Amino acid sequence: MSLESKLLGRRKIKPWGVAVLSAVAVGLPTVPAFAENSFGPYYIATCAVCAAAASFFTLHTSTKRVETERSSVLEHALEPLSCLMGKILVDPAEFEERRDTVLKRLVETAAELAHADAASALYWLTAEDTELHLAFANDQAVQRHFQAKFSRGAEKDSFLIEAALSVAGRSVHDVRKDPDRGRIYMADDCRSAVFMPVRAGNVQQGLLMIQALKPGHVPKNFRDDKRFKTIVHLIGVVREMKRPDTALRASVPGQNKPPVNDPEGTSS
Repeated sequence: MSLESKLLGRRKIKPWGVAVLSAVAVGLPTVPAFAENSFGPYYIATCAVCAAAASFFTLHTSTKRVETERSSVLEHALEPLSCLMGKILVDPAEFEERRDTVLKRLVETAAELAHADAASALYWLTAEDTELHLAFANDQAVQRHFQAKFSRGAEKDSFLIEAALSVAGRSVHDVRKDPDRGRIYMADDCRSAVFMPVRAGNVQQGLLMIQALKPGHVPKNFRDDKRFKTIVHLIGVVREMKRPDTALRASVPGQNKPPVNDPEGTSS
């Protein structure tokens, strides 16, 4: 796990931090007010403005920091992955292994974008759209005992299959307060989650599931984050990749061609 992903979600300003800074902001105008023994409407207005400014500044700084860290996580993940994806297309002998490596890293990156402690797992749909089978999971998902298979029929299983067949997926800010809490599958002690369908064009392929221990650790608007959507789209593209045909490699422009003689470039 990268340094950026370890920091993501942990450097966010906590609610108690906002309270402390607001208290300090209110306390600053109190000193001269005591000295002059004046606690009128101007004093109250000054306190309110200072408290509001402190809260806004703290929350704004926290949000900007998380946004920067998310972009850094994606940037550091995509460069080596793009290189590996290129190798997949020119080395049939290691196609399966390298494709699996890319898919697993994309699943891990999706969790890192959500929160430092998030668990993530990728499930493929069966041809009949009746079951989901676990394909890849990060370490946190293994530790929290993510279920390996879901079959249509059981209420929580059907909920996930419906999410996999949907267009937009499903976000859960806090499962204990969610109206569908009785139907939502959550792993050990997890409270927040996002269930995102994986597609290639109009073909439903499976479900990417991300869960975290505390409410809001997987933000409600995370499902619409463009960086997260990029990862989901890439999973769909890589899933559809086919093993390259070695017989066609000779026809690729620039490959296996003899050197071209250039009379004008030859010294006399």
